[in-house]
Amino acid sequence: MSRSVTVVDPQIRLPGRRVLALLVLLAIVFWFARPVLLPFAVAAIIAYAFGPYVDRVQARTGRSRLLIVVVLYGVGLLLVGALVAAFAAPIQREAELLARAGPDALNFAIRQLLGGGSLTIGQETITADELAAQVETALRTFLQTPEGAIRAAQSLLQGAFDLLLLLIVVFYLLLDGGRLADPALRFLSPSDRAEVRRVAGRIHVVVGRWLRGQLVLVAFVATVCTIVFAFVLRLPSPLALGALVGVLNVVTFIGPIVAGAVVAIVALSTGGLPLAIAAVVFLTVLRQVENVLIMPAVLGRAVNLHPLVALFAVVVASTAFGVVGTFLAVPVAAGINVALHELFPAEFGALPAEAEAEIAAEAA
Repeated sequence: MSRSVTVVDPQIRLPGRRVLALLVLLAIVFWFARPVLLPFAVAAIIAYAFGPYVDRVQARTGRSRLLIVVVLYGVGLLLVGALVAAFAAPIQREAELLARAGPDALNFAIRQLLGGGSLTIGQETITADELAAQVETALRTFLQTPEGAIRAAQSLLQGAFDLLLLLIVVFYLLLDGGRLADPALRFLSPSDRAEVRRVAGRIHVVVGRWLRGQLVLVAFVATVCTIVFAFVLRLPSPLALGALVGVLNVVTFIGPIVAGAVVAIVALSTGGLPLAIAAVVFLTVLRQVENVLIMPAVLGRAVNLHPLVALFAVVVASTAFGVVGTFLAVPVAAGINVALHELFPAEFGALPAEAEAEIAAEAA
């Protein structure tokens, strides 16, 4: 009489009760801490990207980690402060001019698009002037109401608090991030610890390359756009528009569309439809040059994700964390992608040879 035999995959290890209890406790803590998780998540990404460089400097110099982190942190803050002092004032002035001209530019763009005619919605016909007046009234009402002013003040205070918290958390993660991860690794067997450390080192490479590459891409796109907007297309507020396009360029899919819409509206209100078409064509060509030539050299092949995966990550992250979540979506998804390929090579396949070579060379 045959007996049924249960086949168990030897690679799957069910966690013990202590590990399950820890996971449940962490899930409860994270659930209640959701409103304040964003600065910690951003700080973790930054520290995770630049932590290996602190390790290398410490290994080569033999100096105290505290001294190295303080020096590097101070140099970084000085560089950021110098950039802010050099460009913040002119960008702020141009942004204010652009914001004040925003309703008028939008109204003019509506009139240009409708050609002074009318728009029929259902059984109601609205002229271009009526539609422009309604849009302007709605914008001015929102901006001038006490509720709008209170929300703006709350957002400003919350942003300042999050920035201060971010700086503090990044400092402590760079200083003691490794020690904070050690207790979690003790729940694993020695062989699993080595595997997790190896995979974590490879994720370090991908996340760090993404973050550093995005800084380079933002500077490149902002500089090129500012030059073209100022001297070729002759758009108003070229510095503010260039900075806007550079920053929004980081947001996958959504950012370039929003930036293109803003630039198109400004161009349409400035020089009509031909200038708007020229601006959109320039941004499209710049995006293609960036995708084909710049991004592979700066980000490498290890960061590349399937467009559908990247879009899903952006939508989920934006739903969970708002606008900032769209910035975090791609590096987190890229890190998860590397982990899946490393931990489950039979199911997901090995990384492409070029990506594997890039990760191995930088992790060494």
